[in-house]
Amino acid sequence: MVSLQFVLGPAKMDHRRTMVAQLVATLMAKPQDQFFYLVPNHIKFDTEVDVLNRLAQAFGQPDLYAQTQVQVFSFTRLAWYLMKNEAAYQVPRLSAAGIDMLLYRILQRHADELRLFGGEISQTGFVTQLAREINELQTANLQPEDVVQLAANAQAGDLQAKLHDLAIVYKDFVAATADKYLKPADILVQLNAYLRRQDLHGTHVYVELAGFAQLPAQEQGIVTTMLEQGADVTISLMLDHKVVDRAPENGTLFYQSGRLYYRLYQYARIRQIPVSQDIYAETPRVAPGLVALDDFWRGQPQAATGYEEPNTNVHLFRTDSRQTELAQVGRMIRAMVAKKHADPADDYHYRDFLIMTRHLDAYQTMLAPTFHELEIPYFVDLQRSMADHPLVELINALFDIDAQQYQYRDVMRVLKTELLMPNINGQPMDRQAYRQAVDLTENFILKSGYHGQRWVQREDWQYFQLTEGDAGVETDQNAEISRQINLIHHFVAETLPPFFKKMRQAPDGKAAVTLLVNFLTSQGVTDQLLAWRDQALDRQDVRAAAEPEQTWQTFCGMLDEYVTILGAEPFEITDFLALLQAGFEGASYSQIPSTLDQVLISESGMVQSQDHKVVFMVGATDLVMPDRIMTNNLLSDVDKENLQPTLSSLDGDHYLNDSAVVQLGDESCLNYLAFLSARRHLFFSAPLKDDQETDLNWSNYVRRIQRQFNLREHTYLGTPDPTNADARPFVGTKRRTISHVIQVYRDVLTTNTDRNRVGAPLQPAPVWVWLRQQLTRDPQFGELARQLLAGLSYRNQPVKLTPASVEALYGHQIYTSISKLEEFYRNQYAYFLKYGLKLRERDVFELSAASTGEFFHAVLDGLIKALRSDQIPLAQASDQQLGQYLETVTRQILDQPQFTILTSSNRMAYLQRQLINTVRQIAFAIRNQSKLSAAEPKQTEVLFGNVGKEHGLKALDFQIDATHSVHVRGKIDRLDQIQVADQSYLGIVDYKSSQHKFDFQEAYYGLAMQMLTYLDAVLHNEQALVGSDQAAVKLAGALYMHIQNPTLKPKDIQGGFEAALLKKNKYKGILLDDPQLLEHLDSELQQGNGTSKVYPFARKKDGSYSGGRAASLVTNDQLERLLQHNSQLIIAAAEAIFAGEIQLNPIRLNDKTTALQYSPYLSIMQFDAMLAENAYRDLPPLSAKQVLDLLKTQKGGENHE
Repeated sequence: MVSLQFVLGPAKMDHRRTMVAQLVATLMAKPQDQFFYLVPNHIKFDTEVDVLNRLAQAFGQPDLYAQTQVQVFSFTRLAWYLMKNEAAYQVPRLSAAGIDMLLYRILQRHADELRLFGGEISQTGFVTQLAREINELQTANLQPEDVVQLAANAQAGDLQAKLHDLAIVYKDFVAATADKYLKPADILVQLNAYLRRQDLHGTHVYVELAGFAQLPAQEQGIVTTMLEQGADVTISLMLDHKVVDRAPENGTLFYQSGRLYYRLYQYARIRQIPVSQDIYAETPRVAPGLVALDDFWRGQPQAATGYEEPNTNVHLFRTDSRQTELAQVGRMIRAMVAKKHADPADDYHYRDFLIMTRHLDAYQTMLAPTFHELEIPYFVDLQRSMADHPLVELINALFDIDAQQYQYRDVMRVLKTELLMPNINGQPMDRQAYRQAVDLTENFILKSGYHGQRWVQREDWQYFQLTEGDAGVETDQNAEISRQINLIHHFVAETLPPFFKKMRQAPDGKAAVTLLVNFLTSQGVTDQLLAWRDQALDRQDVRAAAEPEQTWQTFCGMLDEYVTILGAEPFEITDFLALLQAGFEGASYSQIPSTLDQVLISESGMVQSQDHKVVFMVGATDLVMPDRIMTNNLLSDVDKENLQPTLSSLDGDHYLNDSAVVQLGDESCLNYLAFLSARRHLFFSAPLKDDQETDLNWSNYVRRIQRQFNLREHTYLGTPDPTNADARPFVGTKRRTISHVIQVYRDVLTTNTDRNRVGAPLQPAPVWVWLRQQLTRDPQFGELARQLLAGLSYRNQPVKLTPASVEALYGHQIYTSISKLEEFYRNQYAYFLKYGLKLRERDVFELSAASTGEFFHAVLDGLIKALRSDQIPLAQASDQQLGQYLETVTRQILDQPQFTILTSSNRMAYLQRQLINTVRQIAFAIRNQSKLSAAEPKQTEVLFGNVGKEHGLKALDFQIDATHSVHVRGKIDRLDQIQVADQSYLGIVDYKSSQHKFDFQEAYYGLAMQMLTYLDAVLHNEQALVGSDQAAVKLAGALYMHIQNPTLKPKDIQGGFEAALLKKNKYKGILLDDPQLLEHLDSELQQGNGTSKVYPFARKKDGSYSGGRAASLVTNDQLERLLQHNSQLIIAAAEAIFAGEIQLNPIRLNDKTTALQYSPYLSIMQFDAMLAENAYRDLPPLSAKQVLDLLKTQKGGENHE
């Protein structure tokens, strides 16, 4: 006889025992009838196993039992069982990805009609959000015409606009899918229609809802249809009382299940379907402490007062961080699994544990490393999006390449998926070799700025590396790098353009899809995916092994759906890609547990099996328990509330998803069900602080439970106390325990080396000594433990290089520029990294200060050489002549490869004009300076020493010992000569892109040796420079010229524009304090006094000269001492380098300027001034006078270092 039966009871009771008992009684009485046991899909497998085991016990066949009359199903699985041979069930399925694709197309087609949705099409996530809304409408049994009616009844405004758009989209969606595709929401509609055609007398249905509280409208409709068609229906609800006369109020503990009871009861009463007397589950399924928790949570009279006896089934603990929290949970699980009991039934297995939190996001990145280190098998029971899989990235990037014309990032995105790879001799390229080639290619294009059509050119790309050690000559190493770069370059050029051309010519969607699949297959993408699967299987990583195959199947499924829906329409690449993106946005992996015995990790908002012995509620803070409900639906809670009157007036049952208010009111029940998922023990845990060091508090739920049961709160720290003899909280796997032993001995070391500590040295507790001994002797982990413990004595202090290492790095002779030795005096370790190991930052295609400096140098060098070639003295060049020469030279320089960046974009073209204007201004300034001075440019770009195969004047050679020497090279920007009677003076000019002056202090400490070294080189090569028939040459000085296009203020030009420019371009540096020289340097001062407009000196009224505050005038003796000291610095640096010195000793000047400010090696040095072994090398400030006095005192003998 048809009837409706309710099985009620709180969560502490074993509802399934009662349900199975009812089933057994009916089965024995009517063995030929059909029995269905329905549960949520999420727990179907576990429930099926448990129900069959209970039936086996009931029928006395515990070892071997089979049953054909009883089927344990979810609602969707029931549909398959009943309808698998029905025509309606055979139509093609439309996946979630396919639904997103179809909705995207519908939005495009109706864009002009839509009031709100039209502008949202391109917004990430909108299509998936719309798909959820459509699914909610279907689940609520609403048809398109119902939505039209809702829109008609809604007041004008956003709600009416939303419903207007939803009605258009929903109507078209239903029309496009009706009788053509079977959507997930359609399955239950079809099942309901099927059941209405069946006679269900003799069918007994048991619906177990005890583990959760809701039943969607579609599933409620199936239950009521079963009743109407004669089925006997028994429903288990988590409810401790009947709800007959009126619906329960929101906020009560059993609101959801009470509302369902009320709806079904009223349905049966109205249709005169018999409702049997309610049955109450009476057998507790949980331990006594959890029974007490259940009573307390439900507010039972017996729980009104606190418990005097300790609750041994509910536990609390806090930790200092989430990481420590997970680790402590893992250690507890390991300990419980390891412990064996007299009765094996009391033993624990990993499958007996459930770890829950409201939202797993905060723990997501910690799960894998923590549980892998603890060697605990686990399964995360959450869906994972497919959107980040390399295949998805390949598809997106592939079409972006064509759309964006081969931009660097898009090409690299494709290459780095490692799904498209060149074939070598018919086989896929070796992965490591491929990665090396791609890395080299990326470095090259970043350096050269290649993009766009450069990728598809037929000509080889030429790799070059211009350094001080070569002259652009291709080496064997460069040739090999070029080969690898061109392997990738030609792979792209030969593979992608033909494919894109064919895709653009595809007449329709079906042809385009065929081309795409054939291309991916022929390029070995499917083979690579299979290889990834096999590699994961070899690692026994079932989850990773499933991902490539699932992603490819999803992709192919989307293409099939695309062909079916849009295959005959003209093909548009942009729309096609957008559809694929919309599809992948809604795609997720099917979860496959790798083993049956593993810890389950889930969220408390999901339906859980009630068969777990132990539950850990982690992250039990007031931020998530109760949760802060946030809705992200197209129809807001206010919208749903406004729709309720119209919904109630429609025929049938229509229930939209609950609002945030209702969900918040249900938080107490949701957590109640989570708490009572445990059968033996329930652990609450929470970190004391979050990742931002913000204090976290216990949930009010936990505080109430703690007060009720007088629970003791334990606290676990991530770092053990070295003196604590109880090490059990920190003993897990050997690998994990090593970490804690290291922590203990590090704390002991830190404490004992504290300078402020008094008393006896700290000693670790004996248990830690024993653990250290055991771990260091362990056959598997002993070597690792010894290495890590040895790290405790590590000091961030470089070790002196061995002679063999020195020879391997530097040989017996050092060929160097002076700037390298300046680096050595700034920080020895930086010199070692840069010039010993030759580490450097990756070159980037940009206009750097070095590039602009090279441009200025090249133009000025070319200009002066061109004038000298045509025998035109610089001072006599007219404005027109100078302009013409500048234009010719500049054009030649800009044609050189290293300056192609200046034509790479409109911005660079603007900067090119600025550079030309600057160098033009400087050229005219130099010409105007020459008019006032007897000094004339003699040579430019004067090389001394060898650079690659380019030979110049003699290098500065220093013999360090019998087998070691140093050879200093360099290039002088400009060498000026002044001839006064029979005396020749030679001076040097160095072009700088920023303000410079001669700094005596930096010269003394070896930080600025360039100018003195160049002067020394001039002295050593005087005969080659001026000829052997000339009298001894004197050094005129060393000057800096700031390359700039100065901004002039009105007050600057009061004395005339030319005079203002001369002043702005005035030389700075040192000059020989020689009246004969100075008199001829500035003709304007020969007959009077004043300050030179060109050089850094002034003539006093008495005819003497002054260098002013800059002390720019030095005597011949002072200059000799400076040069001698400079040579000693070179020798001292070379001696230290050959001795293997690589101290981490960065200098610090004036408590502000340090050698580390702009260093690219900070992450390697790990310099920390707070460490005892790391300290800046503070250099006492010295004035020019102090430096000169020091050099005089030292008599040129001793090194200041």
